[in-house]
Amino acid sequence: MNGFRILPIDEDIAGRVRATRSDGYGNERIQATVAQEAGALPCRMCLEDAAVGDELLLFSYSPFERPVPYRYLGPIFVHARACVPYESHEVVPALIRRRLLALRGYDAEGRMQECDIAQGAEIEPLVERFFANPVVVTIHVHNARAGCFVCRIERAP
Repeated sequence: MNGFRILPIDEDIAGRVRATRSDGYGNERIQATVAQEAGALPCRMCLEDAAVGDELLLFSYSPFERPVPYRYLGPIFVHARACVPYESHEVVPALIRRRLLALRGYDAEGRMQECDIAQGAEIEPLVERFFANPVVVTIHVHNARAGCFVCRIERAP
């Protein structure tokens, strides 16, 4: 078991976007995107890559719940139909293992304290290094190339 937990986006956010087809950041009437290629569109709710033919919603998202200097918006996908939220919090999902990632560690005030890039297959030592810094409370994981938010990592309770 790891000393950390992998967390998807909040289920309420995905549900709201599915129901309203709006993301609260000016994107209205969000239309479904059909996955044309396996492994190309990762859902931020179930933390699985979409299968060919799956419909997903592309919308703007910020992992910060309040204004802070590092707050940003970025594009993410979720399945257009409800999917099971990722629950194997102690296990690094396969979609992370296959990607080059950028990790950013933040303190309780939302200030970046750590940042680095790693292959997903080698994520654990980087997470451990970030959490060795006692002020880091959360880590945001992004696709290094596209910059899209993937998930959040917190210390295990």
